[in-house]
Amino acid sequence: MTDYSATEIQGCIAKGLDKSLTAQARGDALEDLFCYLLEALPGVTANRKVVDRFKSCEVDLVVANIREARWLKTYPTFFLVECKNWDKPVNSQSVLAFAGKLEMRYVELGVLVAANGITGDKEDLASAHHIIEVQQSKGRRIVVVTLDHLRQVKTTEDFEVLLRDRLLNTVGAGHL
Repeated sequence: MTDYSATEIQGCIAKGLDKSLTAQARGDALEDLFCYLLEALPGVTANRKVVDRFKSCEVDLVVANIREARWLKTYPTFFLVECKNWDKPVNSQSVLAFAGKLEMRYVELGVLVAANGITGDKEDLASAHHIIEVQQSKGRRIVVVTLDHLRQVKTTEDFEVLLRDRLLNTVGAGHL
């Protein structure tokens, strides 16, 4: 277990919330944070801002996981991460677009880092929650992580447990 730098985490969060910055810069701060947390885990590396050869689609993070980290053994070898540092919950259209990126690349799991969650009610499977449920029935999982979740992370073990629990919640409940 390794301690993360509280200064690094708080700096990324503060930059991500700074309204004087562009939306792109605030979004990049959330990517910086998630990449920092991921790459501190053994056997995990990420490529940022990967664009397909047709220049029609960008993925925020493509993650390679050789499953050395204890709880990331439950994650596939490759997964995608989409970061949405929005003031409001991420809508169903954006979740569907992320699902399309997974499908186009034959990737079974994606992590949606949605600063303020996603739209709809998880109990009624409304809005974006419904999209995640439908994707699960197609063999693709979308794990949602919020800024509130990330604020709680202090160590690599905390982060692994967060990712494990979010995945277990998605698989077991069929939704978030």
